[in-house]
Amino acid sequence: MWVELTKDEWFMKLALSEGYKGKGKTLPNPAVGAVVVKDGKVISTGYHERAGLPHAERIALERAGKEAKGATLYVTLEPCNHYGRTPPCTEAIISAGIKKVVIGVRDPNPVASGGIERLKRAGIEVEVGVLERECFELIEDFVFNLKSPRPFVSLKLASTLDGAIADKEGNSKWITGKEARAYVHKLRSYYNAVMVGIGTVLKDDPLLTVREYPVEKQPFAVVVDPTLKIPTNCRLVKERASELVVITDQSSLLTYKAGILKDLGVKLLPVFGVEGVIDLTEALTSLKEELGVYSVLCEGGSSLAGYLLENSNVDKFYVFYAPKVLMGRDFIPIFRGSSRKLCEIFNFSLFSIETYGQDIVFKLYRKEIVKNII
Repeated sequence: MWVELTKDEWFMKLALSEGYKGKGKTLPNPAVGAVVVKDGKVISTGYHERAGLPHAERIALERAGKEAKGATLYVTLEPCNHYGRTPPCTEAIISAGIKKVVIGVRDPNPVASGGIERLKRAGIEVEVGVLERECFELIEDFVFNLKSPRPFVSLKLASTLDGAIADKEGNSKWITGKEARAYVHKLRSYYNAVMVGIGTVLKDDPLLTVREYPVEKQPFAVVVDPTLKIPTNCRLVKERASELVVITDQSSLLTYKAGILKDLGVKLLPVFGVEGVIDLTEALTSLKEELGVYSVLCEGGSSLAGYLLENSNVDKFYVFYAPKVLMGRDFIPIFRGSSRKLCEIFNFSLFSIETYGQDIVFKLYRKEIVKNII
């Protein structure tokens, strides 16, 4: 159904487009986009490129120059009001002579908040909550990392209508169409790391890179491999050794294979394990602490997906449904894990439904994350 956007929503959409240029690259800072508008015309745009560099508002204001006086500033996140690596954006807005500021979502960081009140005290008109849901999604990873020791984890799954992610031989190419697969590459560009299980590596020999979208730096490739079954001649080792992280059991470090992988430049991340099952919560926390990984897109199979879910390590779902039916029972289901009763099921909040070609994508969040947004 077509919904006509208001003027403020239209310009906020443009600010969001700017913000997504930095998504995944700014962490631990939020991705933010800004647009300066005067007399109904876009004067300038800006986005936060990475932590330590100027914020989106400052870039847009500098580009606008004298034209910023009397203009309206659209910004996806409440302008900061503190001295960090950069000065407060509120002071730059006031100095530029901005007449009105339209904000998507309030800053959840108590250190940086207070910008709305500061702007109002300076006599600037402020409107808050324009496309709030969309602006929240832009900073989902930032919001989560404010309070969590582990990274923000999204789980991407592609399924037939009857719940199959692969046939009984493990073949999954291709359930979804080219439009959906192109969107997945865009998603990868928003994350610090792409994670799969060793089964996916052995079956598909993937590279886990962003293709079809330009990126300055590829996300880390993370493989969950408790007993170091990863072949030294697979593409991840041969072509991406310096960007490859293998999560493995501590005991695997004593093997000859571990020495070879280290010599090739592969990063081994040892964690505690019992009977071939490793502690992924510990592993995710180590990814954040040791490698600065603040967001992870998991594209693993049903076993890894089930294990992440059972251990409360899934914050967001991307569930792709293709208009196809495999039939029968001899296929690989979306999840594998312990059986549960209806009263014990996992509940998520539906955020949006989108289409890519013939495929439908359901976006869902863990309820705790979006309780004040949905």
